[in-house]
Amino acid sequence: MRAGLAAYRRAQRRLRGRALAAWVAGAALAAVLTACGPASSAVSGSSGRSTGSASNSVTYAMQPGGFANYPFPFFAGKNYIGDDTVYNVNDFQYQLYRPLYWFGTGTTPYLNPAESLAEKPLYSNHHVTIRLKQNYKWSNGEPVEASNVVFFMNMMKALGKNWIFWSQTGLPTDVTNVRAASKFVVTFDITTRQFSQSWFTNNMLSEITPMPAYWDRTKNGPSHCSTTVSDCLAVYNYLNSQAIKPTTSFATSPIWSIVDGPWKIQSLDSQGKLVLTYNTQYGGPVSPHHITTFTELPFTSEQAEYNVLQDPTSSQTIDVGYLPTVDAPVPPAGQLVGANPSSLSNYQLSVLYVWQMTYFPYNFNNNTGQAPIFKQLYFRQAFQALVDQEGVIDGPLHGYGKATTGPVSTYPLTKYLAPQLAGHRDPWTLNIPRVQKTLQAHGWTVNPNGIDTCAKGGAGPGHCGAGIAAGTPLKFTLQYALGRDWMESAVRELASNASLAGIQVRLDGKSFGDVVNSAFGLNGQGWQMAFWGSWTYAPDYLPTGDTLFASAAANNAGAYNDPHNDQLITASLDARSPSEFDTAMYAWQNYLAGQLPVVYEPDAPTLIETIKGLDIGPQNSALDITPEMWSYRQ
Repeated sequence: MRAGLAAYRRAQRRLRGRALAAWVAGAALAAVLTACGPASSAVSGSSGRSTGSASNSVTYAMQPGGFANYPFPFFAGKNYIGDDTVYNVNDFQYQLYRPLYWFGTGTTPYLNPAESLAEKPLYSNHHVTIRLKQNYKWSNGEPVEASNVVFFMNMMKALGKNWIFWSQTGLPTDVTNVRAASKFVVTFDITTRQFSQSWFTNNMLSEITPMPAYWDRTKNGPSHCSTTVSDCLAVYNYLNSQAIKPTTSFATSPIWSIVDGPWKIQSLDSQGKLVLTYNTQYGGPVSPHHITTFTELPFTSEQAEYNVLQDPTSSQTIDVGYLPTVDAPVPPAGQLVGANPSSLSNYQLSVLYVWQMTYFPYNFNNNTGQAPIFKQLYFRQAFQALVDQEGVIDGPLHGYGKATTGPVSTYPLTKYLAPQLAGHRDPWTLNIPRVQKTLQAHGWTVNPNGIDTCAKGGAGPGHCGAGIAAGTPLKFTLQYALGRDWMESAVRELASNASLAGIQVRLDGKSFGDVVNSAFGLNGQGWQMAFWGSWTYAPDYLPTGDTLFASAAANNAGAYNDPHNDQLITASLDARSPSEFDTAMYAWQNYLAGQLPVVYEPDAPTLIETIKGLDIGPQNSALDITPEMWSYRQ
């Protein structure tokens, strides 16, 4: 917000597991994939009538690792954990508690006023006015009102740096006088000198979730967090204590039974099976023939889900699931989605591309000796040319997927993408001879199928680079998340390509949570490269780079540091007008795309299988499922 928005310095922000967990590219997930994103309108399979329509219920398959276990929509410190956070938010919390602002309209990740609890914010210099809609109620009959927003903001202030989205120059430190101006109007004063209104709406206000007055209590009874910040820590501690109880207690909890979303908890067993029932007090948009029971099933791997999906004799049934790309027929040329496997003749297939980017970071701050190598742009260019994105798309992704070419996704196409990069093909296509020549030109002795070593250490033309001693080998360890077949194939191909250029890449497959904890944990210097999957632009929907690539950003896992990049990010966050913002953001993208701060991998979609007869409508690319809009065809 001010040049010091060095705001981009959302420094001490803790790990945004939600976005990270989006390794699945999306859909159901998206919920992580929120289940269906720009789920294209193209479908494969004719419609029919599902037997599930008789009970007006839907059973939904969560993505591998998904597990609903934390209902409290306020994360602090250790409770914002990696591998299942995204599922908690999208598949669980958002069904019970709606954020102040909802994002995603069809294939675009833009603000969706119709699904939001409030009207669009109004800005007057540094004053922000938020008017809540009066049709939303809590399930105990009380209205969703301004004091519920102030309650959340006060708790955010009380938790300070322990709040997961805390920012030195963003919420809550850059706002004062947060108050309920009337029953349904909230006002903020923003303290920074200048800021982009688009950034504040999409990346700050997007983080707020109103909380019911009944939650304003401690173990000793009612409290006053809604009006007194000093009371909020005790309230948080009490609510958190209720959220970490055994999941089997949630359905009968007087805390979690009060919701403003379209769904209430009927049951959640110790194995992660979640059953939700429709909240008749819900004031938002719903289908006139909406389902009334929504069941979510967790799976350990995509193949485990696929086995159930195609087995009509299974004790479990799935109405909305996903097809692993490795099992998908290749779509015809020019088409977004192909035919369904014959074993899934009772389903229709659609494809979801989530608002995200797929990559893995180098650790520029590692203590194992590779950091000086990673800091050389020529090396990053050479290493990127070992990633055969088109080969992965044509191979394990079976024709699905889009190449990643910069810090803003090229698909779905948005107004956020720099025109110079729109329609841009991967400039770093697989080219092993070029890699070998590049390394030789910078002082390396190339040993195909062996290990290259630095022949000319130190800085200077024709040398390996500052901090790289003669004799240093090109050998690295790449940690990657298990559970997705296409990712396993992609990293194995990369390691094979690298070996032909004399670069040894040792693959270390781990659980998603272990990879994330290694990259973002207390011992963050001990890894070299880590591939957990994708980063979804949520709940910071505007891809300004401040959460991922700014030097001080907590989600900058590899500690990438480029002062010019920071200046360009700051320029967009400080923009006073939409045109100034666009100019600044495009300049940043065009610069960073060529700097290769991370290793780009193709963006893999989720192939959604929907039982014939069930209409889930156009899904949104911002990761949020809306089963209250689903219905069986009448």
